[in-house]
Amino acid sequence: MRIAVTADLHYGHNRLGDDATRLLLQHLEENEPDLLLLGGDIGTDEHFQECLELFYPLVCPKALVPGNHDLWVADDDRRGDSLRVYEHALPVACDTFGYHYLDAGPLILADANLAIAGSINWYDYSWSLERMKAEVPKWQWHLDNKAFTRGRHNDGRFIRWDLDDLRFTERVVAKCETALTQALAQVEHAIVMTHHPALHGLSFPRPTPAQGLDELLWEALSGNRAMEMLLEKHAERIPFILSGHTHRAAETTLGNSRGINIGGDYHFKRLLVIDWPTGTVETFVFGDPNRRR
Repeated sequence: MRIAVTADLHYGHNRLGDDATRLLLQHLEENEPDLLLLGGDIGTDEHFQECLELFYPLVCPKALVPGNHDLWVADDDRRGDSLRVYEHALPVACDTFGYHYLDAGPLILADANLAIAGSINWYDYSWSLERMKAEVPKWQWHLDNKAFTRGRHNDGRFIRWDLDDLRFTERVVAKCETALTQALAQVEHAIVMTHHPALHGLSFPRPTPAQGLDELLWEALSGNRAMEMLLEKHAERIPFILSGHTHRAAETTLGNSRGINIGGDYHFKRLLVIDWPTGTVETFVFGDPNRRR
């Protein structure tokens, strides 16, 4: 099998990025994969469906996890709040265009003895909470408001629901555990794809540990330890852990698992093509990473 994986297309957000996405699609049309995986932040509001429609002509099976941008809602959003979008609007769009919504359950590829399990994943601040408490004055205010030295994380403005980050994190990690259990009861291996990094080593690459409010807050809002602990339990049977969100390419390992952050950005896109079962990975870049405008 040739499994094509990309993430952070942010379709409709950036002209250069949309041009790069169309180049990526052209490459896939000329080199049709056996499976296409989209790793979240596909397109905000109507752009989510537009992006699914763009890739619809590919005849291979397609699956995805949503990203945090895909859950953003406006005042009086016709789709409902962010939870309603996650649980209803996005799955309906996937059904319409023939995508497997991995947050609802795993994709079983019995002939390949492989499954794809996935989750938006989320953040519960656990990657840096203790350090924030020790080092950041008014740390609780910064978390509650998702407030950096300058400006706010847009999740603080556009994620709207009767939940909090901790409860949603607990919910999606539990769902992922159920999906993995179901998958590994049927096949030997499962590739795991998340939007928010599943492993700390797939978060923002840094030469030294995070320093200061802004770096610590980014870590707090990027992932969680519970997902890492879950994947560690099954690492012998998870050949790849794939993530996005940070717009930074990164690699790490967890036992026998190879972790890869896709690493595309608003203005350029990256594509991985995994050969299964050999595990070889090819990387392709579309657009100019050095040209933002």
